[in-house]
Order: sequence, then C-alpha cells, then structure tokens
Amino acid sequence: MRLLFLCPDMHRGGAERQWATVIPALARRGAEVRLVCLYDEGPLFHLVRAAGVAAECLGLRGPADVRGVRRVLAEAAGRPGAVVTRTVSPQPMGQAIARRAGAAHVFNEHTPLTADGELLAMRPRQRLLTRLVAPHVHRVIQVSERQAAPLVRLGYRRDRIVTVPNGVVAGDVGGSVDRGAMRASLRLDDGEFAVLCVANLRPEKGVDAFAEAVARARAGGATTLRGLVAGDGPERERLERLVSGLDGVELLGTRGDVPDLVAACDAVALLSEAEALPMSVLEAMALGRPVVTSDVGGAGDAVADGETGIVVPPGDTAAAASALAALASEPDRARTMGERGRLRQRERYDGEAMVDGYWRALEEVATR
Repeated sequence: MRLLFLCPDMHRGGAERQWATVIPALARRGAEVRLVCLYDEGPLFHLVRAAGVAAECLGLRGPADVRGVRRVLAEAAGRPGAVVTRTVSPQPMGQAIARRAGAAHVFNEHTPLTADGELLAMRPRQRLLTRLVAPHVHRVIQVSERQAAPLVRLGYRRDRIVTVPNGVVAGDVGGSVDRGAMRASLRLDDGEFAVLCVANLRPEKGVDAFAEAVARARAGGATTLRGLVAGDGPERERLERLVSGLDGVELLGTRGDVPDLVAACDAVALLSEAEALPMSVLEAMALGRPVVTSDVGGAGDAVADGETGIVVPPGDTAAAASALAALASEPDRARTMGERGRLRQRERYDGEAMVDGYWRALEEVATR
C-alpha cells in the first residue's frame, strides 16, 4: 500500500502529534509512506523523518506560488494508492494529485467542534474550497462521531465517513524525569495540588477560562491549588497580561517535556470552546491523571464525568472552578479517578487500535 500524506506543516498541535504516531506506525506495518509538508516543517516533521519515513517540505509561499504548486502536483508521479490530506488548504492539491495518479483522496478530519455541534468557523474562501472538493473525496476519517453531521452539511458523503478515535501508544508518553525533581523545578510544594493545561494559545482553547477558574477556586478557599499552562501561540501577550493580575497561575511557554509535566502535576484541565478529540486529554489519561474538560467535540466523550474526571459546560468558569476545587480538596479521590482514566484510555483510545483503524480505512480505498 503506497500512501502520500499531505499537510501544511508538522508543528506541535494535537493533529500533528497524531500524524507523527500514525505515519511511522503504518510504515512499520509495511506501507510505503511519504509525508509532504506544503509550507513549513515543524519539530514533528523531523521526528517522522527520524523514524525512517520519506519526508519533504516544499516551502510554498502561498496558493499563488505557481512553481511550488507544480512541485506539489508532481507528487502524482510517485503513483500513491491514496493521498491523505489534513486541513482545508491541502485539499484541492490533494484532489488534483489523486486524479492524476488514479488514486483515492482521503481527508483526515481534525477540525474542532464548537458547543453547538458545528465545525470551528471557516473563512468564506475555505468554505468554498471545502464544498467544491467534498463530494469527490473517497473517504473521510474523522476522530469523533460528533463530526459526522457538520461534515455532511459541508458536502461530504455520509457513506464515506468512518470514525477512528485518536489513541495513545503504550510507552510513547512515559516521562523520564523524577516526579519530585520536576515538582521542585516548578517550585511546587508537597501540599500543593497542581493542575496542568496543555494547549496552543489560541482563542478557542479557553486558556483564559482555565486561568480565571484557578483564581476563582483559590479565592473560594482552594489555596493549595496551582495552575500551570504549557504552550505558546498568538494569544500569549494577552494571556500574560491576564495572568499577571491573577493568583496561582503561571505560563510555562513551549515545553518539550510535557509527559514529565503531566507526571509532576496532580490533574490536567482543558476548558476549550471547540475541540475534536484532544491528544492532551488522552495522554493525561494514559499517565493516570484525572481530567477536567469542557463538553465539546470528543473531549466530553473521552472523560467519564465523575469517574475519570469532571466534564463542565463550555464557558462556565464557575463550574470549572468548582471542579478544580473539588479535586484539590480530595486528592485521594483525584488519584482514583486518574487510575480509572488510565484503564479507560487503554480500553477505548489505544494507539495500536487507532493504527489498525487507519490501516483498514486506507487499505480499503488504496488497493481498490
């Protein structure tokens, strides 16, 4: 099975991390896989290449880069059986390559869903491109069943949509630093209950809601609670100003040791306004940490409310503060929730099961 994966870049988002797991795993199982980044590389590009996968960044300057687009279309000469695209911008080029090569076009849907069940808003041009390409896509692999209805409204055929949940491969998220040493480096006292938010600093990620919820819980008496945020993005300056006026919240910036941070903390929170199926939630579960999350996309399905964490309405800072305070006041209960979450991740969001799902979905159209 010959596969071409086409994407804008391989930075540190959840979709990119998921591809960095799936692509090398498919290659290890015998698929002939090639990764092409259109615009930029990103740290996970090098991780995929280090795994022995053929990977190239074409460095396009934009859709008007005629010479660059020609280089993209030349990928048809490799005769892939399936062209797999992610996000809107590669879709037209992926469709064109698939037609030239007589291949299947597969769209991997990671777009976050909002609280009203719609995909995160597109610009008019993006929506137009999607509607033009959608009816011709041979297979859509979505990560949450909740994505199906809005995808159909965009023009994708329901009978061509399959669900393969994100998963975590055993051993891929284990930390390498002693918990006590990491807590010391974060200036966490033994009695403090640390909650970590791992997110790109974009508006829909709800980092401001997390910071406000921590401060509100502390003001209400949860003085052992500490909030840490790992990530960077366009909202950084605004969030720095916000956090400077709040109690008990710290921005850590971009970190390459997230598993160690999770292991050092006592819980993980993600209060997004829009999500697909966040890898940070699944990785927290794999590491035995309870999760506080908003009920958007597949996040609310991944966390069993009251058993492996607490699910709150999106945008409800008071509910989030109450959930964080409850965990901080009962650390033993929080640890029990984390262990239940570990079992739930292994049963429902296993990495090998995810790779099996992608193999079946791709094989069905790539070898027709």
